[in-house]
Amino acid sequence: MHFHPPVTRTTGRLLLAGSAALALVLTGCAGGGGASAGSSAAAPTITSALPAATGQADKVVWGLTNEPSSLDPIKPSDFPPQQVVTNVCESLLKLTPDMTIEPNLALSWENPAPTQWVYQLRPGVTFHGGGEMTAEDVAYSLNRAANYDLGSMVAGAYDVVETIEPTGPLEITVTLKTPDVTFHQEMATNTGRIVSKATTEAQGDQVGTPNALPDCTGPFELSKWNPGENIELNKFDGYWDNAGAAQTDQLEFVFVRDAAARVNGMLSGEIQGMWQVPSAGFTKLAQSPAGNVFFGETSGGFIGMVTNLDGGLKDTRVRQALAMAVDREGIVKAAAGGAAAPLYTVASSGSWGYAKDQFAAAATEIEDMPRSLEAAKQLVADAGPQPTITIAATSAQPEIPIVAAEIQRAGKEIGLDIEIKTIPEDSYNALYADAAAREGIDMIFSVWQTYYPDPVSVYTYLQSDNFYNFAGWKNDEFDALISEARQTADNDARAELLIQAQSIANEDPTWIPFFQPFNSVFLGTGLTGVPTAAIQHNVPWAATLGAGEAVAP
Repeated sequence: MHFHPPVTRTTGRLLLAGSAALALVLTGCAGGGGASAGSSAAAPTITSALPAATGQADKVVWGLTNEPSSLDPIKPSDFPPQQVVTNVCESLLKLTPDMTIEPNLALSWENPAPTQWVYQLRPGVTFHGGGEMTAEDVAYSLNRAANYDLGSMVAGAYDVVETIEPTGPLEITVTLKTPDVTFHQEMATNTGRIVSKATTEAQGDQVGTPNALPDCTGPFELSKWNPGENIELNKFDGYWDNAGAAQTDQLEFVFVRDAAARVNGMLSGEIQGMWQVPSAGFTKLAQSPAGNVFFGETSGGFIGMVTNLDGGLKDTRVRQALAMAVDREGIVKAAAGGAAAPLYTVASSGSWGYAKDQFAAAATEIEDMPRSLEAAKQLVADAGPQPTITIAATSAQPEIPIVAAEIQRAGKEIGLDIEIKTIPEDSYNALYADAAAREGIDMIFSVWQTYYPDPVSVYTYLQSDNFYNFAGWKNDEFDALISEARQTADNDARAELLIQAQSIANEDPTWIPFFQPFNSVFLGTGLTGVPTAAIQHNVPWAATLGAGEAVAP
């Protein structure tokens, strides 16, 4: 499933592809299962935190849904590489499990003018290759991330940047073209990761390949990437933060594409940990002595992305009718094993880092809008005859065919002809990057995970000039509201702007939300310490993984 967390061409999100992108992510990818998955078991509950590790673990084998295409910090666009790289390469700032921002490689910062950020860097930070981090390394890393020509998936976050310059041995100054409240938050995500300038320049265009592993500052260092087999990480003994030192000596990532094989690997003990647990395995794993599955909060949503406004989804009324007719409660049970909540707005509750009462009231108003099959049928009738609607699915992520089938069922009931086109996983991933691959397709699916707690980070993707606005939808009022929100520092005022934009996106939907997945993680017996909240693509989550008993407090 394509998961997309904050890497866009105009803001900076994460496009999580195939492995789950969508980055979809994205972001996070919540594994899927069959229609019976979890339906007879108790509904999963949220665990806010697991007990801290009480001892050092020697080696842990961790499962990934597929093999990364690159480990270059600026290139990963799906969850598996992010889960690896975030333990190796650190960002200027750091997110906590409750989505607040703390110092990290930047020790402090100032915002002396609306268009200027000055970061004081932490002294004594050593790269895995032995060099000491300086302002030159940091400015180089951020300018590299801003470079579209290098294939940076986070370059969009830097569109607002005028210059990034070292202004002291341990100081950098970022000057923006216009005020923008999101840039500083992006520095706590994959957008702000730091690499060694000397090593990266020497590696050239091979950075992130098995023979040119990135040189960063995190609690783990990359030891070896054996293509087709595994990626090995070792605890970095020279890590700058003694309190944050890795509590596992060696971490081995293995690649298991098949969902059933992943579940069997966890049951057998061959896989000792994994994010995005297939929902078909929830009950089996809960009843097994091999370990247990825990669930945390996310800031993402499973979205149907309209990709073509010249076909069967051209008419707003048809899109409104589909959004109205789909059975979200049924999807949660069948596709997510109950480990999700129905979603009616593109920005889910986990993205509300401020003005929560305002966002909650607005979301409730949309959720409580009258919905009926008769009303949906009338909308379709008013729109008149429509061509066949083609939606793309892939069996590589089991929840996608289930959601697609429900849309097809709902469409038939209200008078629409919907065809499901099943596509191999690798080809499905191409849908997120290549317009030609989307020819003849009207809708694709993705999970979009906001990497910092602000709904603007996901609604930005619907602006008319955004790379991920695949449908080419344009609404001048929406564009203006989002642009103004990005420049508005007052949280309440920004929330009001976003709520207005949200109403427009809901009334003329091109991203149709279906559910907000829980963040699932499996831990084998004798392991504990990982965060349960969906921050595993932005923080060194494995540093707190260690020996102990993972029981819900």
